[in-house]
Amino acid sequence: SASAVASGQVRLSLGSDTGGSIRQPAAFSGIVGMKPTYGRVSRFGLIAFGSSFDQIGPFAPTVRESAQMLNVITGFDGTHDSTSADLPQTDFTSKIGQSIKDLRIGIAKEQLGEGVDPAVKAQILAAAKVLEAQGAIIDEVSLPHSKYAVAVYYIVASSEASSNLQRFDGIRYGYRADDIANLDDVYVKSRSEGFGEEVKRRIMLGTYSLSAGYYDAYFKKAGQVRTLVINDFKKVFADHDLILGPTAPTPAYKLGTLNHDPLTMYRGDMMTIPVNLAGLPGISVPAGFVDGMPIGLQLVAKPFDEETLFQAAEAFEQATDFHKEKPVIFKEGK
Repeated sequence: SASAVASGQVRLSLGSDTGGSIRQPAAFSGIVGMKPTYGRVSRFGLIAFGSSFDQIGPFAPTVRESAQMLNVITGFDGTHDSTSADLPQTDFTSKIGQSIKDLRIGIAKEQLGEGVDPAVKAQILAAAKVLEAQGAIIDEVSLPHSKYAVAVYYIVASSEASSNLQRFDGIRYGYRADDIANLDDVYVKSRSEGFGEEVKRRIMLGTYSLSAGYYDAYFKKAGQVRTLVINDFKKVFADHDLILGPTAPTPAYKLGTLNHDPLTMYRGDMMTIPVNLAGLPGISVPAGFVDGMPIGLQLVAKPFDEETLFQAAEAFEQATDFHKEKPVIFKEGK
């Protein structure tokens, strides 16, 4: 979805964000990716992974187009999605173009610390200066429990995936293997062939976390820590409008350098996952390049305050030209 927009094949596209899968691809592709508040967009038609995390949102070349697309896809869906928020229809472009003077924006110190590429950190701090020059009030805040967010996410989301993907049984739903001799073959072969390695890994992790004897130690404890993460955001948003940070700790991966170690890849979600744990709206906008590879600036807002998110994101976009620039993927002659 992200590369289709970035390469100009389509103007707009949709993605689903469970732990960052709209914002990170957008950051790595040099476009705008937006995850709405949990419940803002109906999940009817989306194959569920983590039901308490999943949210559909737009990919777009510009902030305004992202807001316009969100106008189209939002709305209460009491028939098909019980988690859909029953709220009046909103014009998400309503604050675009307004001054961001006196907007209070916090930079979470935990999101610029260990594990963050120094060059990415420098670009994000430069982005904060751009917003500050327009009158925003920038200061440091703390999200102390965000360091546990990746661990919490991979327990809770994998547990939900284990439950959601039970329907892929080769009988009523999903892929069905050939060359089967009995009922056991239907289940085992269909799931072995139909699921990829990472999906199997998450199902096994989730099933283990939900099993008798381990539920309290893993799933229940993860749920308690999730509440602590949510409370951290509530404390910051008591006197701030937005939180600013990198979308990912590194620039986009260069071709052929993607690390396939699962734990290393999981840590790449450290900036985006806390937002999903708390069900908050977040947006990634192009914030420059490191070694020719795009990076994203993530802004996070209070629940159902997407208008302020678009207001600040568009102010940054208008003050820079990053959204007009393209990464050099292949050098001339190669």
